Amino acid sequence: MMEIQPGGKLPDERPPVKKGKVSWKSILGTIVVLVIVWQLVHVFIQSQGKNAGKAPPAAKAPTSRPKPVPTVTLGGRRISAGGGPVIALNPGLVAPGGHVGVVGSGFARRSSVVVLLRSSRRGPGKVVAHGRTSVSGTVSSGFTMPSSMTGSRATVIVQQPGGTQASAALVTPGGMGQATIDGKAAGKPGATVTVSATGFGPGERVNVFWGRVSGTPAATLTADGSGNISHAGVKVGIAPVGPTTMVLVGVKTHTTATAPYLMLGLYPNTTSKPYAVQAGKSISFSGSGFAPNEPVLVYLNASSGQPALTANSDSGGTFSVSFVVPYGLRGSQTLTSVGEQSRSSVTSGFDVLPYHPSAQASTYGALPGTTLSFYASGYAANEVVLVYAGGPGSHGTLVTAFRVDGRGKASAAGRYVVPSGAGPGLTFSLVGQKSGGTAHAKVSVSPAPQSVTVPPQPPYVLPPSLGGKQPAAPKTPKNGTSPGHSPQKASSSP
Repeated sequence: MMEIQPGGKLPDERPPVKKGKVSWKSILGTIVVLVIVWQLVHVFIQSQGKNAGKAPPAAKAPTSRPKPVPTVTLGGRRISAGGGPVIALNPGLVAPGGHVGVVGSGFARRSSVVVLLRSSRRGPGKVVAHGRTSVSGTVSSGFTMPSSMTGSRATVIVQQPGGTQASAALVTPGGMGQATIDGKAAGKPGATVTVSATGFGPGERVNVFWGRVSGTPAATLTADGSGNISHAGVKVGIAPVGPTTMVLVGVKTHTTATAPYLMLGLYPNTTSKPYAVQAGKSISFSGSGFAPNEPVLVYLNASSGQPALTANSDSGGTFSVSFVVPYGLRGSQTLTSVGEQSRSSVTSGFDVLPYHPSAQASTYGALPGTTLSFYASGYAANEVVLVYAGGPGSHGTLVTAFRVDGRGKASAAGRYVVPSGAGPGLTFSLVGQKSGGTAHAKVSVSPAPQSVTVPPQPPYVLPPSLGGKQPAAPKTPKNGTSPGHSPQKASSSP
């Protein structure tokens, strides 16, 4: 039983607490705790005051910071010292169609890799090879440089599943292609050669030059879808005699490919038909052995200066031209033909034959006062014949003139009145105004009766219809008298 103590209180069941002294360590710990609590409360109060009235910021997804790449200083420059896969190219400068070796290390072990060739900075790249890494993470592969990669920089990328990759720059020679001539690499302009070439753009037009890289191309070829030209026929163009070069230039990529060629000389020849001809008549002049489609300059009795004729050779290097032999040329003439581009030349010629006309008066005997006319043949077509009264070898005095027809003939042409005192004979010289051909006609003159006097005719003036000058209009004197005697005009009947 529980014993009730005096005063009505139950006895205390807890054991009595012993009273002792408070240590300094407990006091210091209490103070530190209070300070920390006070600071937290102070920070909380300040943040609540600043953010009062503002919506709480949206929670951000936790992101991992990229691991900084370690760097080192080497040669005075700060460079990366991080690990990771690395590849090397051998060679790093390769022409289209050449082989590129790829060696890498630092990849994941025993993993497949793909080799990409990227020609632009943003392009995905084209798969050119596959490979597999070794137990130590190395890889060895290679590929053939596509023919379409000309005149540009490219990047080779070796990539593993998961995105791990390494890259290296690859350089293609700017605009360097390859060309070869099938068969004999020697000949003359106009010959045909067969050419093959690589390194151009797909479907690109390619100009062909000989011994130069500009101007008008000798031919234009078209590359196939791979940028190649296979066994194309090309006409040999014009270039200096001796070793020269066939040059192929891409119109778009400006890729250039060359092939050596031995240019042989041209030996042209020319012919005149007929070889001998009279002035005023046509002659045919032809030549062969010149360069194809080049202008040919033809000089008369010269080899430079102003050409007398210009002809164009055809694709076979031949030409033909006709011309009328001008009046004034006599004897042997020389024609020198020079190819304007090839500068090949040849000389030939022709002879200009003289005219030998014949003529006679309308009568063999006459009295003073008789009117004479003339018959002529053998003159140049439609030329004017001048009739002079005088002895052989001397033109004497111009007494009449007439024009022959297209066959060089005239009948009962001209007019001359035999004066008194002429005789016992008259000789007339009939001279072609253009051809220079001269014929003579003689007339016997009988003496006239003493009671008949025939004065000499006035001086003859060539009328405008025969090429003379137009006479001035006569002036009427102030006293009203008629003007003086006008010169007698000759008949110009054909």
